[in-house]
Amino acid sequence: MPALIAHHLFGEEAARLLPEDMLACEEETVAFLLGNQGSDPLYLRFRALPQINAHVHQLALRMHGTHALDALLSSRESVRHLHEGDRRTARAFVLGLLGHYLLDSRTHPFVYAQENALCDMGVGLRDAHHEVHALIEGDIDSWLLWSMRGRTTAEIPSESYLASTAHIERIAGTLLSQVAFEVYGLSIDARQYGASVRDYRTAYRLLEPAGSPTQRALAALERLVRPHSMACALAHMPSASDTCAAANLEHHVWHDPSTNEPSTASFADLFQDALAEWPDLCGAFVRGDLKVLQDLVGSRNYDGVPTEGGRAV
Repeated sequence: MPALIAHHLFGEEAARLLPEDMLACEEETVAFLLGNQGSDPLYLRFRALPQINAHVHQLALRMHGTHALDALLSSRESVRHLHEGDRRTARAFVLGLLGHYLLDSRTHPFVYAQENALCDMGVGLRDAHHEVHALIEGDIDSWLLWSMRGRTTAEIPSESYLASTAHIERIAGTLLSQVAFEVYGLSIDARQYGASVRDYRTAYRLLEPAGSPTQRALAALERLVRPHSMACALAHMPSASDTCAAANLEHHVWHDPSTNEPSTASFADLFQDALAEWPDLCGAFVRGDLKVLQDLVGSRNYDGVPTEGGRAV
């Protein structure tokens, strides 16, 4: 997944391309931006019983890996069954989920290509795919924040990108609980979404700023049981540089891991391509134009990998 800052910035840019009445109040805008985090908060659920945490993590994995369009359409349909006073906020959140899918599916092949190249270099990273993935995305996050907003992660805490309200979390939890049951056959309490968002905030509050005593202590504890530290990988390093090796600004050739198709696109290119695609995808989604949606989304999951029968091919 592009990390939370990239998704937030994409959401801000995508919001400007929506019709004026689509996000009519602050709560709807907040819901849309939170929706742009997709199901990522579910990955960081940790303050519950282990079996509950595992169940929530399973939903995040399945949403990213299989039946992407089915899940998006299920959430869209579920909006109609909510109380009338909740529907506009729900619609904004679901449109955010669509934005999350778009950025993930268009940029993930790029991130995975870099991850695989680094882990295959023979420098002791073959068992560190998850950590290398997080490091790449964190570097891109910090660079994007500087290049697009002229700010650093030292100035803006990462947890601030997870603004929400109890009302939004209740609505979003209801929608995702329905998706979990209808599309993936999972029974997830609707309250787990809001709890996951709070855990996501807490995780970044503990892990940042990078190099803090708390982060170093957590990383040391983690290395007692595993060779690499996700606590280090997730923390954003502040950057006020216009350069970023992870973003491929020099346009080196890379290959899509699932198709082997070559490309020289930078992350910035892919980000802008996704934004250019957004109005058509969003319009088709709002209209419920299944043919156009199938043309634009196809069978690609959040990793940009074509799937067949719910499984990557």
